[in-house]
Amino acid sequence: ETQPTRHSPLVPNTIDLPFADQPFTENPAIMSSKHRLTRSFRSASAVVYLINTVVSVIFASKKVYLHILIGVLMALMSLTMLLVTMEAPPFAMKVLDTKRFAFLFTFRGRYIIDLIISLFLFGMGILGIIMGAVTLALIFGIRFVGVRHPEAFSELFRQPLEDDDDDTFVTYDGQTLESTEGQQV
Repeated sequence: ETQPTRHSPLVPNTIDLPFADQPFTENPAIMSSKHRLTRSFRSASAVVYLINTVVSVIFASKKVYLHILIGVLMALMSLTMLLVTMEAPPFAMKVLDTKRFAFLFTFRGRYIIDLIISLFLFGMGILGIIMGAVTLALIFGIRFVGVRHPEAFSELFRQPLEDDDDDTFVTYDGQTLESTEGQQV
């Protein structure tokens, strides 16, 4: 009786890794690297959105109508993206995790919102320019890492829904819910 090796068809989903003495599927240190990567990007994003909020509030404090308007709107957008990134608190997720705001949880939606925030930050003085560049660098960095580690990218972002799928959306915990339009809740 022979022991199955890593390359044996008897052992599915195994990969020969030169630095590991176990197959990929059984090595917890390697399996958690995806989680460490996503946790790192979530943490970095949270810090960037928090600093963007502070920069926006500082800009709004200049007591000029347009500064107040733009500063408050950018602070609200940054806080919204902070909540989306952290997927908390639950009461905010009940509002944001709906069909109307589902785009915020996709890469394309986050990219567009981050681009808008960055463009406005570039007009908020030296701190805004720095944070606008940092925000763009973060989203490009996430995309670059997403190309190299698609499993981590799919954990950070949802896949966009099909255009013909009007009644179904995916929640942040991965469940699929049917639309409740026209039904009493």
